[in-house]
Amino acid sequence: MNPWLEMREVESVAVVRCDKNGTSTTAQGPPSGTKLRRLDELQNDVVATVAHELRTPLTSLRMALELCLEQAVGPLTEKQAEVLYAAQKDCKRLQTMVDGLLDLSRIKAGCVEMHQQPISIAALVQAALETHRTLAAARGIELTTALPLSDGEVLVDAERITLVFSNLIANALHHTPSGGQVTIWTRPLNGWIRCEVADTGNGIPQKYHQRIFDKFFRVPGAPRGGAGLGLSIAQKIVQGHGGEIGVESAEGHGSTFWFTVPRVAAVNAKDVTP
Repeated sequence: MNPWLEMREVESVAVVRCDKNGTSTTAQGPPSGTKLRRLDELQNDVVATVAHELRTPLTSLRMALELCLEQAVGPLTEKQAEVLYAAQKDCKRLQTMVDGLLDLSRIKAGCVEMHQQPISIAALVQAALETHRTLAAARGIELTTALPLSDGEVLVDAERITLVFSNLIANALHHTPSGGQVTIWTRPLNGWIRCEVADTGNGIPQKYHQRIFDKFFRVPGAPRGGAGLGLSIAQKIVQGHGGEIGVESAEGHGSTFWFTVPRVAAVNAKDVTP
């Protein structure tokens, strides 16, 4: 069945009620737990399908814009180049959104295998810092670590956890004003390493803490930025490692996003309770 049609069918659930006289009435009621799970699966399938179908035309569009900007098809005026650069920027943003949707759909569907291997958490932090130093300097933000960093080894998919760090740091830089600071902390916590990315931005009101990891959610009034997928992807990756992720923030007092990953020593000892 077409997933769009099946979604409509799942969403429409008839509930039969009888009054004291035995007269029955039919009303639309909420789907059952099973149907809700199926609806979530179908929504994930639809998102994945749409994102996949967008990749090919987006690739063609990006290549065409690059050829035009390289003046391979003829010279450009200054105004034409300006317009094409703006189009290229939007194209890259859309490509990032599509890639994020595909990653999120694969992770939710359990199609992404985590290749967990021992690695120093300090090495992961330093790699993440180096990736974002240029952007931080350009925005006048101090990007640093709270020393000493934990020197323990964690059992993680290094590429995926690097993406988690990248998403959290990019998010912090985006919401921190010039002259502010973004700090990364790591510390042992039972059988885990707790990693924190703290910023000196405007903070997040308490009422939005539960929704901040929802796909596409944006805190009202926050600066416009990405597609609203980074935190959701980070959450699914951390959960795929058996860890937890959360935020501590108060409006006007900055935010600290944290997550936990398993320590190698604790995994070997079977002591990995968060």
